Amino acid sequence: MLVKIAYKNEVLARIIPYVAEIVPICYIGRLLDHVGKPPSRITQDEIAAQLDTEDDVSDATRLNIIGALRMFFRDFLNGDVADAFEMASKSANPTVPSNDDLQTFYEALENPKYKAAFLFAATSGLRSSELCQLTMDDIDEDKRMIVPDKDSKTKQTWVTFYNDEAAEAFEAFKPERESGDDRVFQTTKQPLNRKFRHVSEEVGVKVTVQKLRRWFATEMSRCGVDAKYIDAFCGRTKSSVLEKHYLDYSPERLREIYDEAGLTVSE
Repeated sequence: MLVKIAYKNEVLARIIPYVAEIVPICYIGRLLDHVGKPPSRITQDEIAAQLDTEDDVSDATRLNIIGALRMFFRDFLNGDVADAFEMASKSANPTVPSNDDLQTFYEALENPKYKAAFLFAATSGLRSSELCQLTMDDIDEDKRMIVPDKDSKTKQTWVTFYNDEAAEAFEAFKPERESGDDRVFQTTKQPLNRKFRHVSEEVGVKVTVQKLRRWFATEMSRCGVDAKYIDAFCGRTKSSVLEKHYLDYSPERLREIYDEAGLTVSE
């Protein structure tokens, strides 16, 4: 481990004088940490796997990461291994998948685990890290309620919900769950994001957990849900606000608002 850290530091020390004013060095450092081998031997698949772990970032940040990696391999290694990753133009209005897109993507998933994770993400507004960190203690199956990080003393606690479609998909996945692993989906961000990327390439419809989160917010708004409640479901409301206005944000009130919206993926 010490050798790996020393090697990474040596690589970064060589490029910092040239790029410190242009691009965040941390993006390159995270890639080196992830692969643990000389940059000249890094493959496109390894770069893609690292980008999968960055799924929660904004589109602008993702562009910065890709730009940093392309610059690093092109200008310092005279290689084109990162050129396959497109630098799409920044958009003020990030794209949201259509319901037809979601249906196409969902039907191609096949694996019950990923089908359930897909529907949980689409109907709860969770981030991919939150989705993968959920344990069975974090969900109330009778109420279809999720309480992420409910045992955390440092993070704010909020509640969100999932719909009947997600509940049915989770029931179908349960027989395949392994004993001794209390995580709801028994996976981490990287395999989940990799699966979504492969299916996106297969069907020609790009879907990520981040895009499902956008879809959730857009659909809840279309269903007439106030923006402040959408923020609450997505975990964007400060804990001080949740505490001060508890009656507005109580689990019972949020459940009522969620159910009234009637959010569905299949229709």
